[in-house]
Amino acid sequence: METIRPENSDPIPLRSTSPPVGTIMVRFIGLLIVVITAMALLWSR
Repeated sequence: METIRPENSDPIPLRSTSPPVGTIMVRFIGLLIVVITAMALLWSR
């Protein structure tokens, strides 16, 4: 049996690029505003 190895022995890079916290907060606040508006419209009927 012949062992097959890659040419370079660098470790496999892990995906560590997560979106910034600011982007997550803006999305969360936007969704929260949409949900509150929808609930207020439904409640006011």
